[in-house]
Amino acid sequence: MLFGTSGIRGLYGEFVNEKLAMGIANLFAEKDVVIARDTRTTGESLAFAAISGVLARGRNAIYIDIAPTPTLALATKKYKCRGIMITASHNPPEYNGLKLFANGVEVSRKVEREVESEFNKGMRLSIAKWDVLGKLGQYDNAIAKHKKMIIGLVNSSIIKKKRPKVVIDPNGAGAVITASLLQEIGCETVSINDGLRGFERASEPNAENLKGLAAKVRELKADLGIGHDGDADRTVVVDEKGEVLPLDVQLAIMIEHELGKARARKKEATVVSTVEASLCVREAIERAGAEAIITPVGSLYVSEELERNGAVFGGEPCGEYVFANGLHVPDGILTAAKFVEIFCEKGKLSALRKKYKTYPMIREKFKCENSRKYEIVERVRKKIENESSMNEIRTNANCKIRTDDGIRIDETDGWFLIRASGTEPYVRLTMEYKDKKKLETKFDELKLLIKQFI
Repeated sequence: MLFGTSGIRGLYGEFVNEKLAMGIANLFAEKDVVIARDTRTTGESLAFAAISGVLARGRNAIYIDIAPTPTLALATKKYKCRGIMITASHNPPEYNGLKLFANGVEVSRKVEREVESEFNKGMRLSIAKWDVLGKLGQYDNAIAKHKKMIIGLVNSSIIKKKRPKVVIDPNGAGAVITASLLQEIGCETVSINDGLRGFERASEPNAENLKGLAAKVRELKADLGIGHDGDADRTVVVDEKGEVLPLDVQLAIMIEHELGKARARKKEATVVSTVEASLCVREAIERAGAEAIITPVGSLYVSEELERNGAVFGGEPCGEYVFANGLHVPDGILTAAKFVEIFCEKGKLSALRKKYKTYPMIREKFKCENSRKYEIVERVRKKIENESSMNEIRTNANCKIRTDDGIRIDETDGWFLIRASGTEPYVRLTMEYKDKKKLETKFDELKLLIKQFI
């Protein structure tokens, strides 16, 4: 399978290489193509291979160089063209990949299947005649245009009045925009890990990898901290005490904030999230009197449902948020500005997080062969369906079962989800129960079940 949850990803030199980048770009270049990359050391070579594939077909390529994924998406909207982002997002630095966009959004699964089908027929470049080859251009205002859009979507007046101190850990493409944007809307900023070649910490912005950011927030007595992944479509927030906000709480905070803004505009309240959404998130939506639409994991599903249903917001509990009045792709830069707005309007994040009740939760991943992860999940699903405990669940009217992305079972007091990672060679287990002992007991059972098939 060429495409995963979010584009093409793999180890550089093994699966992802310049031949792949050139071939995909050549197939994809039915129109002109905007190309950008994150700060991975392999990005520049892959970007120019993709540019060559576009030009060879007789289409123009517009190169942004280093830029966040949402910046690239905005550029495709401006030029009404296609786009290729060279990134592996939160994956380790030895990975790279390609995300495909058109007219401001990720391409559909249908387009991905068409590209994959043609690519699997073999490497046959479409070569234009020598006198009609495409031209390479630059788009130097891409960052400025993205900032301008975001400034129009946040309460800059209150931010300039409060002048919050923000520590930023972009560790990737966010280094070219987040700090300067926050300065423009009135923040005092300090940046760490903001180099433009490679990564200075592990790319995934989780609590372990953001220890440096948390320490710097405490040292400087800052009001909050912002951490991104490699292509800055994710944002994870640190409160003024140097504590990373639990991702489910962070999502719940943003949901209630956006629902409040929508109601002020007298807009109907609908929110999109995924099968990984926790009880905390679902309770926040219910408390706000909003409707929840639940999709499989992946920003493409979230974005499509947001557009289809006119939702005001869509988010995943990994820090990827889609705003109805912004770009309909995850925008970590707008997310950063929104959390500054939340701080300025509602006060300290450490106090705000206490409003949200959380329950014992486990997120675990199991290493496996990448080619077998979907087969493993399918075998686990069938095994669960054949267990006697499953019969009890089926006869309980209060329990719900979803099988559109692995298997999720909701019971009256909690839930669990087993699914294949769309970006890495893992089977993922996420589970949450109100009773910690039940959580631990059930985790031991499910762990043994998964491992017997790996």
